[in-house]
Amino acid sequence: MVSAKCLIKSAWIAVEVARDRSERVLVVETYIAVSPLEMNFDPVRYETIVAEVQRVLAANPSLDRASILSMHRDTACISLFRTAAVAA
Repeated sequence: MVSAKCLIKSAWIAVEVARDRSERVLVVETYIAVSPLEMNFDPVRYETIVAEVQRVLAANPSLDRASILSMHRDTACISLFRTAAVAA
Protein backbone atom coordinates (compact mmCIF):
# COMPACT_ATOMS: atom_id res chain seq x y z
CA MET A 1 0.00 0.00 0.00
CA VAL A 2 1.19 3.48 -0.84
CA SER A 3 1.29 5.94 2.05
CA ALA A 4 -0.72 9.11 1.55
CA LYS A 5 2.23 11.10 2.85
CA CYS A 6 4.40 10.15 -0.14
CA LEU A 7 1.59 11.28 -2.48
CA ILE A 8 1.43 14.77 -0.94
CA LYS A 9 3.67 17.40 -2.50
CA SER A 10 3.02 20.18 0.00
CA ALA A 11 0.43 21.54 2.42
CA TRP A 12 -0.27 24.84 4.14
CA ILE A 13 -3.02 26.66 6.00
CA ALA A 14 -4.78 29.48 4.20
CA VAL A 15 -7.33 31.87 5.63
CA GLU A 16 -10.41 32.80 3.63
CA VAL A 17 -12.02 35.98 4.87
CA ALA A 18 -15.50 37.16 3.92
CA ARG A 19 -17.55 40.02 5.26
CA ASP A 20 -19.44 37.79 7.70
CA ARG A 21 -16.96 34.99 8.45
CA SER A 22 -13.47 33.61 8.10
CA GLU A 23 -12.25 30.05 7.65
CA ARG A 24 -8.94 28.29 8.15
CA VAL A 25 -8.42 25.99 5.16
CA LEU A 26 -5.87 23.20 4.94
CA VAL A 27 -4.62 23.28 1.34
CA VAL A 28 -3.01 20.05 0.17
CA GLU A 29 -1.16 19.65 -3.14
CA THR A 30 -0.89 16.09 -4.41
CA TYR A 31 1.11 14.29 -7.07
CA ILE A 32 -1.97 12.43 -8.32
CA ALA A 33 -5.14 13.26 -10.22
CA VAL A 34 -7.99 14.18 -7.85
CA SER A 35 -10.95 14.01 -10.22
CA PRO A 36 -12.41 11.18 -12.29
CA LEU A 37 -12.33 13.65 -15.19
CA GLU A 38 -8.52 13.82 -15.09
CA MET A 39 -6.32 11.34 -16.93
CA ASN A 40 -4.83 8.62 -14.72
CA PHE A 41 -7.32 9.11 -11.88
CA ASP A 42 -6.82 6.34 -9.34
CA PRO A 43 -9.70 6.19 -6.83
CA VAL A 44 -7.76 4.03 -4.37
CA ARG A 45 -4.84 6.49 -4.17
CA TYR A 46 -7.26 9.42 -3.96
CA GLU A 47 -9.18 7.81 -1.08
CA THR A 48 -5.85 7.25 0.69
CA ILE A 49 -5.18 10.99 0.57
CA VAL A 50 -8.74 11.85 1.59
CA ALA A 51 -8.48 9.57 4.63
CA GLU A 52 -5.20 11.22 5.66
CA VAL A 53 -6.68 14.71 5.24
CA GLN A 54 -9.73 13.71 7.29
CA ARG A 55 -7.40 12.41 10.02
CA VAL A 56 -5.55 15.73 10.10
CA LEU A 57 -8.82 17.71 10.22
CA ALA A 58 -10.12 15.55 13.08
CA ALA A 59 -6.90 16.07 15.03
CA ASN A 60 -6.93 19.85 14.47
CA PRO A 61 -10.36 21.30 15.25
CA SER A 62 -9.11 24.82 14.55
CA LEU A 63 -9.15 23.93 10.84
CA ASP A 64 -12.54 24.48 9.21
CA ARG A 65 -12.09 22.49 6.01
CA ALA A 66 -9.58 21.24 3.46
CA SER A 67 -8.94 21.69 -0.23
CA ILE A 68 -7.06 19.02 -2.19
CA LEU A 69 -5.35 20.22 -5.36
CA SER A 70 -3.76 18.13 -8.06
CA MET A 71 -0.28 18.96 -9.29
CA HIS A 72 -0.83 16.23 -11.90
CA ARG A 73 -2.64 18.41 -14.41
CA ASP A 74 -2.97 17.59 -18.06
CA THR A 75 -1.06 20.29 -19.92
CA ALA A 76 -3.84 20.60 -22.50
CA CYS A 77 -5.68 22.93 -20.09
CA ILE A 78 -3.06 25.62 -20.63
CA SER A 79 -4.24 25.95 -24.24
CA LEU A 80 -7.39 27.66 -22.93
CA PHE A 81 -5.26 30.66 -21.99
CA ARG A 82 -3.37 31.03 -25.26
CA THR A 83 -4.18 33.94 -27.49
CA ALA A 84 -4.24 33.59 -31.23
CA ALA A 85 -0.83 32.48 -32.43
CA VAL A 86 1.22 35.05 -34.27
CA ALA A 87 2.13 33.87 -37.75
CA ALA A 88 5.85 33.33 -38.03
